[in-house]
Amino acid sequence: MKKELIEWGITILIAAVIVIVVRTFLFDSFKVDGHSMDPTFKDGDRVIVNKIQDRFTDYENGDLIVFRSEEGPPYVKRIIGIPGDTVMMEDKLVYVNGEPINETYVYYTNDSYMDDFTLEDLGVDGEEIPEDEYLVLGDNRPLSRDSRDFGLIERESIIGEVQLRFWPLNQMTVNFN
Repeated sequence: MKKELIEWGITILIAAVIVIVVRTFLFDSFKVDGHSMDPTFKDGDRVIVNKIQDRFTDYENGDLIVFRSEEGPPYVKRIIGIPGDTVMMEDKLVYVNGEPINETYVYYTNDSYMDDFTLEDLGVDGEEIPEDEYLVLGDNRPLSRDSRDFGLIERESIIGEVQLRFWPLNQMTVNFN
């Protein structure tokens, strides 16, 4: 009996260590809070975030990321501008490096509130996004708190890229671009 309890204890300890290592260094799950990413994510959706990518590859325009917020829980947003890009919004169109981008994922109505902006409006010195900073926007632009409100985000605040929506089960998804 004592040997069996020790074996169970060791098994539980190993499982706990594996879970801690995976959640700390590899992947983590997050709950989407609010409607700022509609229609891509709904309030209450659960996602898996890849924390490994940050160590091996650069983030790209269109990537969905989770990042730490100074104002509360982490945010889920879409990267629109990466270091070296010029970005502006005019008449509901976002221009990256002078070209309008095709944003089929954006949710808005004809009378939606949309802020036109330039990088200068967001507090950027110069015409390009600085190194290690990113411009992020929500897909539901009228409701989203994003770079239009709090400026660019620093790379060190990024937790990782969203790789999988696992909840609700009937909407499990792996590709968000």
